[in-house]
Amino acid sequence: MQQSEQIDPIGSPRKSPTAKDFPASGPFSLAAPGPRFGARALDLAVIALPVLIVIALTAKTIDGQLQFASPGWLLPAALAFGVAYDFIFVFFAQRTLGKMVFGLRVVRYVDGGRPTASQSGLRALLPWTPLALPLGPFGFAVVLMVYGTGIGGELHRGWPDTVGGTLVISTR
Repeated sequence: MQQSEQIDPIGSPRKSPTAKDFPASGPFSLAAPGPRFGARALDLAVIALPVLIVIALTAKTIDGQLQFASPGWLLPAALAFGVAYDFIFVFFAQRTLGKMVFGLRVVRYVDGGRPTASQSGLRALLPWTPLALPLGPFGFAVVLMVYGTGIGGELHRGWPDTVGGTLVISTR
């Protein structure tokens, strides 16, 4: 794999990181797919809980049968909550609640620093975009597929990391 060169602020060329630049395990190692999956599952549960509460509160009994009819605002609200949750936690804390539990942190790809607002925003927005498209129930499958792109590759960088210019590392 060929490394790309970038120019740092003082003008000298710098090579993009490769897996060899990180320890095999422990702090500052690349986040493994297992903990990343666990962290994302926990984050999705945090996002889904208010949605499920709204669905339960709006359920009605018609002719003795429980009917679930979610309000029209629920999907846009869930989309906004998911993006805001990811953005706020990554921008201010470099980790979501799931990443805190699993010992992971989001850093800039080029230098390991704190992600900028635009990096955090792009990283948060990309996975939730399919829910804004007219994909019906397949939208949720596409969201999970986008998150699943972080499993492969040398640096385990999924599409959100690539678009956001970030990388996920272990803190323990």
